[in-house]
Amino acid sequence: MLVPLENARKRAARVGRLVGSFYLATRKDRAAEADRLVQALNAQGWHRTYTWNSETVATPEEYARVAVAELDGVREADVLVVLLPGGYGTHVEIGAALALGKPVIIHAFDQKTLETPYPCVFHYHPGVTLLISKELDATAVSSCMGRCVSADSA
Repeated sequence: MLVPLENARKRAARVGRLVGSFYLATRKDRAAEADRLVQALNAQGWHRTYTWNSETVATPEEYARVAVAELDGVREADVLVVLLPGGYGTHVEIGAALALGKPVIIHAFDQKTLETPYPCVFHYHPGVTLLISKELDATAVSSCMGRCVSADSA
């Protein structure tokens, strides 16, 4: 069962952060690009809840452990950041975040990337903010994250 832990304002006040926490979802082969974004967000005071791209798993038991850890990371985050195209678990993470009432930011390089192999209705859910740009701009992502967390805690 997915249950929100507490709202973003209370959590940020509790840990003394000016900004918040995020979970980043994308394909594993985009880990280098994801790491650059994470470094930029960390420099701005954001905290990543779970670093899945450092995991190497090969057994069903390890898959289960990582699946639980990834959902815990989504649950603990103030906002979910998605880099499309994503991997097999990306849309599971989007669904979990939406079910928990978490804001979701989806970055795609273009409309085609957003709608390949077909348009996903959840990309247009009211809890989703779309960022479509040729370049992945950490400042734009962070700004959007700040607006999402502020709106969520208002």
